Amino acid sequence: MLRTKTFLLLVSTVLLSSCVTLQKHQSLESDYANLSRDHKKLANKLNELNTDKATLAAHVRELESGSQKAEALQEEKESLQKQLKDLRTLLDKTNASRASESSGMSKQIQRDQLELQRREDELQAKVGELERMQAAMEERNRRLIELESILSRKDSVVAALKAKVNDALLGFTDKGLTVTQKNGKVYVSMDEKLLFKSGSYDIDPRGEAAVKELGKVLRANNDINVMIEGHTDDVPYHGKGGLTDNWDLSVKRATTVVRTLLEAGVDGKRVIASGHSEYAPLSVEKTSVARQKNRRTEIILTPKLDELFSILESN
Repeated sequence: MLRTKTFLLLVSTVLLSSCVTLQKHQSLESDYANLSRDHKKLANKLNELNTDKATLAAHVRELESGSQKAEALQEEKESLQKQLKDLRTLLDKTNASRASESSGMSKQIQRDQLELQRREDELQAKVGELERMQAAMEERNRRLIELESILSRKDSVVAALKAKVNDALLGFTDKGLTVTQKNGKVYVSMDEKLLFKSGSYDIDPRGEAAVKELGKVLRANNDINVMIEGHTDDVPYHGKGGLTDNWDLSVKRATTVVRTLLEAGVDGKRVIASGHSEYAPLSVEKTSVARQKNRRTEIILTPKLDELFSILESN
């Protein structure tokens, strides 16, 4: 604008100061018009550039603002990523800790379960043992009741046998014969004077009669076992007849009674003979009365206890 005005002043000065031709004037006006048009175009172009500048400045501000926002978002993103990473690390540690605790608890639970199972097995074993013991006790009680029943019957049999023997030998009770009951057996004890002469094993007729009367009772009661025991005193034997000592004498007297019972019809399978010499005395005194008491023959009658033995063997 300044240049244009300057130029116009110069032209005007030239026109005023000098005489120019019209043609020259017209040429100058034409140049002025062209310059005016160029000036106008330049002004328009300047306005467009200013507008574009303003638009660009606005874009720059927007970009700068967007850049700041982007930086803020990036920072926020990085912060969030860090927090996420920290959370994941913490979560991993927590899971590992829980897994460890869970593993420990699982092992403890397994140990507790095994201990409970062991105790349950022990309890079951004890219960089984108690049941077996109870069953054994019940069986034992049953057998005891059965034994008591058998023993009761045996006592009844022994008592009845004693009564029968007493009745059969009643006529000999004042001749050195006694009948007693003890330990579930009947003992028929005959003094030496009833059966044998001193130092002899030949039976006296009175004693033979007593033994045969007893044989009748035994023959009628086949469930009675018979043991004959010969006894002497402690005086050494000096007799004859092939005997050596009191052992021989005690045994020979027992076998003599056995033969007499066999003659009375008693089955020999039921009879046993034994000799005790002077070693089972009734009295240990060294008197004639004591020695006479020790010189005896005992017939021991025992009811057969097959049922009892069968129960005992089964136990």
